[in-house]
Amino acid sequence: MTTRSVGIVGLGRMGSTLAVGFSRAVEPDCLFAAGRSAASVARVTETVPSITIVPLAELADRATLIVLCVRNADLPVVLGDIRPGLTDQHVLITINNGLPLRALAATVPGPVAKLIPSVGNEIGVGATLLTPGPGLGERAVDELVTLLRRFSRPFLITEGQGRAATDLASCGPALLASAARSMVRAQLERGTQLPPDLAEQLVTQSLIAASQLLAEGACLDEIIDRVAVPGGNTAAAVEASRDDLTAAWRAAFQATASNEGGKPLPSL
Repeated sequence: MTTRSVGIVGLGRMGSTLAVGFSRAVEPDCLFAAGRSAASVARVTETVPSITIVPLAELADRATLIVLCVRNADLPVVLGDIRPGLTDQHVLITINNGLPLRALAATVPGPVAKLIPSVGNEIGVGATLLTPGPGLGERAVDELVTLLRRFSRPFLITEGQGRAATDLASCGPALLASAARSMVRAQLERGTQLPPDLAEQLVTQSLIAASQLLAEGACLDEIIDRVAVPGGNTAAAVEASRDDLTAAWRAAFQATASNEGGKPLPSL
């Protein structure tokens, strides 16, 4: 498979993120999309002026790599519209963790895969999680990884690793931002004299500093050790919060698993 063009179905949050990401990876005349609402199309064309909007039924005629950024419930209708144009040369990708790849592969003539993006892909950073499915050979996987590397840090994972990896990579930015917001709230609830906007700015700078240190090669334990001097205030804080933080994250990950598992699979 040589990826010459990319088509995106659905221009919600993740579809828009991938539209911006793939605009960094392919030539301007090789990026297409089919939106399901005028508002989403308008937002994406403003952000990615080079993208070409086409009717869903024509997308397979324009793109060899098609990314389905729609809910499971909408897949039967979407597949019904694009399936007549699909051949064994098309690679079909879903971004839905809850859909088994074998079920998708049984309904289309070509190879399939799963791709989980991250919001950072819009600015050329963050992970993308790629799960090769039936029919996707080693060469095609290598080509996809090369394509994804142009706007992300791609990781190959198995389908069984999908939920846990998604929690850390795709949900991660929102979860970390939520944790930082909780830090601000906890400090303000103690009656501190810090104004809320200043407290948020200080936490934001901490996130930026940690991110930059990680980008330059530091690991998580190293950052902790560099700040949490034995017997110091930071070490006391790390020790006091460790068990509760682990319990909170355990509850968060159980919530994502329960939410995903509670959604019915579509009849494709």
